[in-house]
Amino acid sequence: MMTTQQDLFIFDPHGRKPLKEQVTPHKLSLLVLVYGYQQMLKESQDEMDAVVFTEREKRDFMTSILDLLQSPDLELLELKQRLEGILKPVLLDCFFDRLKQFYTDGVKPLMDFFDAANGLVCPENPGEARISKSSVMGLFIRRMVLAFNKLSFSQVTSFHRKIKAYYDIMAARYGDDPDLAKSLTDSVMSLSGAGPPLTRSGLAKSFEAMNLNDGGGLSGGFYSQKQAEYFIAQQAFLLLHNEGKALPPTRLQEKITSMLKAKPDLAEAHFLSYLNSLRVKEYCTAVHNLYHYFDRNANLTGETTGQANKNREEDVCRRYAALNLAALQYRFGHKDESMAALNEAIRMAQETNDHICLQHALSWLHRLGEKGVSQAANLMERSVSKSGELSLPYLMSLGVQALAKHNAFANAKPASIFEYLLKSDILNCQHSVAGLMCVSYSQKAALWHMYGKRESSSMCSQLVLNLDTSESGVFHNGESLCIALCNLAQQMADKGLYTAALDVVGNAKQRFPSHTQHAHIWMGCEQMVLFDRAILNHRHKAAEQAVLNLRAVNQNEANLRNAILLKEQGEVTAAFTQLHTLLASKADQCEEPTPDFPCRVLLALSDLYIQTGSHTTALTHVTDCITRAKQHHLQYLVAIATVHLSYIQFHMKLPKQALSLLEVNMLTVLTNGSCLDQAKTLYVYAKCRVAAAAKDGEGPRKAALLSGVDLMNKVVALYQVMEAQHRMKDALYYQARLYNDLGYHSERNKCAHRFKQLDQQFPTLSRITVLGLG
Repeated sequence: MMTTQQDLFIFDPHGRKPLKEQVTPHKLSLLVLVYGYQQMLKESQDEMDAVVFTEREKRDFMTSILDLLQSPDLELLELKQRLEGILKPVLLDCFFDRLKQFYTDGVKPLMDFFDAANGLVCPENPGEARISKSSVMGLFIRRMVLAFNKLSFSQVTSFHRKIKAYYDIMAARYGDDPDLAKSLTDSVMSLSGAGPPLTRSGLAKSFEAMNLNDGGGLSGGFYSQKQAEYFIAQQAFLLLHNEGKALPPTRLQEKITSMLKAKPDLAEAHFLSYLNSLRVKEYCTAVHNLYHYFDRNANLTGETTGQANKNREEDVCRRYAALNLAALQYRFGHKDESMAALNEAIRMAQETNDHICLQHALSWLHRLGEKGVSQAANLMERSVSKSGELSLPYLMSLGVQALAKHNAFANAKPASIFEYLLKSDILNCQHSVAGLMCVSYSQKAALWHMYGKRESSSMCSQLVLNLDTSESGVFHNGESLCIALCNLAQQMADKGLYTAALDVVGNAKQRFPSHTQHAHIWMGCEQMVLFDRAILNHRHKAAEQAVLNLRAVNQNEANLRNAILLKEQGEVTAAFTQLHTLLASKADQCEEPTPDFPCRVLLALSDLYIQTGSHTTALTHVTDCITRAKQHHLQYLVAIATVHLSYIQFHMKLPKQALSLLEVNMLTVLTNGSCLDQAKTLYVYAKCRVAAAAKDGEGPRKAALLSGVDLMNKVVALYQVMEAQHRMKDALYYQARLYNDLGYHSERNKCAHRFKQLDQQFPTLSRITVLGLG
């Protein structure tokens, strides 16, 4: 009975330190490929009729081998599929012939092959070396030869049984599929000689044979140190820059589990599992993996150093563990727990004068602190200046962007805010920070939209989509791109292009599938577009469903739209209650609404008062909205609120005063407003102009009526684009009255006929629907 000597000072689950490099069937296959390729290159130099490789074929072969060396072990079928379009058929036949020889002739050809492979880098005559010892392939060959030579005879025979079982498993795994079985006949199945394919019992025996080896795993399950590091770095990079290119959460977790079976103390694998858990918002698993990462990282840092260095490294791990825990708790909305962990990280960093950790903690402190206060601005300014001193460009640029957002919410002038963002752009360009470049332009688009400059907002959103953010062949595809797509979709919907808007949202769906962490952005945008379209069409059931779906991703927007829906349904009391509650409610624990949100609530509330005939009460909310909008420099909302104010003045028999207000602010709405806002503004302007000219004599009155008719043609066209049939009926009714006052009976009858057709299709069921601007 064989026994293994246990080293009591190596705390490994198996009692012994694992080899850094092991020979596996996959690595043997790569070695066979390189050996066959080198043999054919030598023959092409010595013989005239030998196989000749072009420069492109040589380059493709070398890059493919390099990729296979860095990737985890592959199954034979997958390896064959990846090589078929790259290798010459003669090289592929040579490859499978060599594998067949290993399978059928026993251990002797295997030992002879490693002796011959060693000659590629260490020949008897030094001038005959074809691969440099210090190259990537040279190091790989030397490691494989050294690892094979260290095996005892029993281990060599066990490795040979592993090779046979490996190939048998590949053949049996696809034996039930006729097409796959046929494709393997000439390559894999032929390795076991003539005879029927393996049965399921044979497959079980093959697995049993695999378990006889002393430390290897199944194909695809073994990860060497270099393979594991490369896989973790690759997946972490993809999760940061382009989550859609990374493995799906379930499959990635399977890979991580397989990796940890081979290397249970690999701390980086636990951190990758933590990032994977954040994708699907799995709180318990994320905390579990975060703890495991820092526990193992602290245990491994001081193995070969002195006790003082070990203690110092453990302190560093504890500081950053607390900092990461604070970020995790914030991610899940646990503000108090996040602040407690952050305070612990700050305390430990101050004790050891770790300025870099303190800067990271400071960037989180102003995010967790109270919003809109001067203390938060001071913290941001200190963070930006200190990050510049410590040469931390990423934190410095991020701090500048955070300070710009804070100032935008704190009534700063727009010019100063965009000046801050320009500094961030300079830093991002100097240090090639692609992610923050996109964030900067997305923030500019959001600010332009908030200030009411639609074209500038659209331009910045399109710049996000057109930036060259490629890094290592991977384009950045983060949250900012999803926001930019949703901005463009919303602007298309505002123009009545609902199909195009949903197509853009569909593009966002493809870029950010539902299992990704930014999918909630396009989900909310899609529901808002569907709601706006349904509410204009008076399809209340569809609007209710949109509000219900929106509530899962954006509570504030869902509540506002629910109040609008209640108003359209005629439930005035419930709508009043909803809007007053929304106006009095405080911001969410982690995120506060933008400054334009209270103004929108006030406009909805004033419109509801107008529709119920309480114009005096509505006047208070409109003036409050104008005051707030001017404080935050929200030019577009000031113009829209002024339109509401003009409509109130029109109902209070003050058409001339209303007309003067409209003439000052109408250009802003017509330049930057949606088609719906333009139609409502022109409608109010036509009414005010006709009413103001009622006592000015016959000539001015007729001119005003003719001007009103032209304006109503534009209003009807805009309502038709927005699919607002009920509003279009109101506009047609008013236009028919204008034609009647002018004595144009034929045109009046056409408008009446068109009104009748629309009324048959879209009957008016509520008095609230036909009143006000809503």
